[in-house]
Amino acid sequence: MKIVWSFILIFFFSNSYAMIHKRTEYFLDIEISKKQFHITCSGEPKDKISIVGFHLLDGDTYYLFFYRGIRSRKRCIELKQEYMDMLKNRNTVRIVGNHPDEKLMLDSDIKTSPAPFNNAKKIVSSFFIRLQGGDKCKAYFSEHCDLPKNYWGGVTPE
Repeated sequence: MKIVWSFILIFFFSNSYAMIHKRTEYFLDIEISKKQFHITCSGEPKDKISIVGFHLLDGDTYYLFFYRGIRSRKRCIELKQEYMDMLKNRNTVRIVGNHPDEKLMLDSDIKTSPAPFNNAKKIVSSFFIRLQGGDKCKAYFSEHCDLPKNYWGGVTPE
C-alpha cells in the first residue's frame, strides 16, 4: 500500500498540480513544482521602478502574487536573485498571500501576462506574504516567517 501512495504522490507532483494548504476568502497558501514558478520585475529594463511578481501555473489557473509596494528596478532584481538562491535544490515552492481575487482571464490579462501564464483560463491574484522553500522562508514582513506563530501573516483566520 505504501508503494501505491508513493506512486500517487510522485505522479501528483510530477504533473505540477498545486497543493492548496489553506484557502479562505482572505488567505491563500499554495505549494507547486518549482518548474511551474517564475519571478519577475514589472516594466521594461530601462524603467527605474518595478513591482516584484511571483507567478505560478496550475493547469488552467494562473496564480499571481505581488509585492504591495514598488521597488527600484535594481532592488527588484536583487530580490529576485535572493528568492531564487533560497530555492536552490528545492523541487517545490510554497507561497502565501492575502486577499486572493479570482476572475476569468480577460484579453487585457492575456496581453500583459508572461508566457506560459497567459494561456490560463482564470487568474488568482494576491498580495504576497511569504515564500518558503523547505525550511527556508523569506517574507514581505520578516515576522511572517516566524512559523507557526505568524502562519496567517496578519490575516484573521475565519
